[in-house]
Amino acid sequence: MTQVSKVLIIQTAFLGDAVLLTSLLEKIRIESPNTSIHVLIRKGFEDVFKAYTHKNLGQVWTYDKADKLKSWWALRHELAKEKFDQVFVAQRFFGMGLLSISIGAKKVVGFDKNPLSLFFDEKVPHEFGQGKHEIERNTQLLASWLGGTLHKPFLDAGLAGQLPSDLQPKNYLCISPGSVWETKRFPVQKWMDFIRLLPRDLKIVLMGSLAEKHLSDEIEQAFSNDSRKIQNACGRFNLLEALSVFKHSQMSFVNDSGPLHLCSAVNTPTVAIFCSTIPAFGFGPLAEKHKIIEVKEKLTCRPCGDHGKKSCPEIHFNCANLIDVNEMFEAYQEFLSSGSK
Repeated sequence: MTQVSKVLIIQTAFLGDAVLLTSLLEKIRIESPNTSIHVLIRKGFEDVFKAYTHKNLGQVWTYDKADKLKSWWALRHELAKEKFDQVFVAQRFFGMGLLSISIGAKKVVGFDKNPLSLFFDEKVPHEFGQGKHEIERNTQLLASWLGGTLHKPFLDAGLAGQLPSDLQPKNYLCISPGSVWETKRFPVQKWMDFIRLLPRDLKIVLMGSLAEKHLSDEIEQAFSNDSRKIQNACGRFNLLEALSVFKHSQMSFVNDSGPLHLCSAVNTPTVAIFCSTIPAFGFGPLAEKHKIIEVKEKLTCRPCGDHGKKSCPEIHFNCANLIDVNEMFEAYQEFLSSGSK
């Protein structure tokens, strides 16, 4: 096995993409333990890597998408000083492709669908939509160096310290109703219908960012005169604290969004609801106990794109509205009977 002293991995997309990047950190840590790993991610997600506790992680660099040009030039200057042995570009976009070939690394490896792949030292086929998981795609970037063995994403939830005093381990269930993309969001009304099927004494913690709080507010308000234990925690926790809350929950119900991957990284039993997007894109749950729920009917409009959309192009949103919440309740019962509690 060839030992490489310093590598950079680039992935400046969304939260889930940053979390899944830890599968590559684990692979390098285990298979090339003398290698120092640097990562470049989108500004705002750097706290994710505070939960990656292994000393192989060197520096976490950030790309500010609010000021792209200034940030790009600053990164080009600073990264060139590092003299990386290898750079792995886990994206297909021009800007990061250009950055990777501009910092003087000995070798650049990236996907063949990147517009600048002609200038990479090694091009890797990017297979999308046929069921290959994102961690499989990313691992192929390292295959000529370390082989194709997969490693799961990993984050250490213990760094957040103790749970809040109002939460007890394994005595609550998490629901994350939000997503950046509206057509990835299971409708709020259907979340309410699902909650009504759950035991009344089960504590439910609504998770998400402050920007998603309006969704949880609507759910909380619907049960304001009910005896159910609904805790609206949207915007309450930072990323490290959220990891701990997910880790110690009975199970977690999520959309195809960032919380899904946070749950994978801490191995929380996960039920993932896929609306406009499909699991074949490669972003399904990786926890040991997981279940995917999606519409059973074959819809000609699904998927309507590689990512979610701001609204349903067909107006009806049948990819979400036709999902039976009873199937979600059955998944809850299955998880309990299998010992998830």
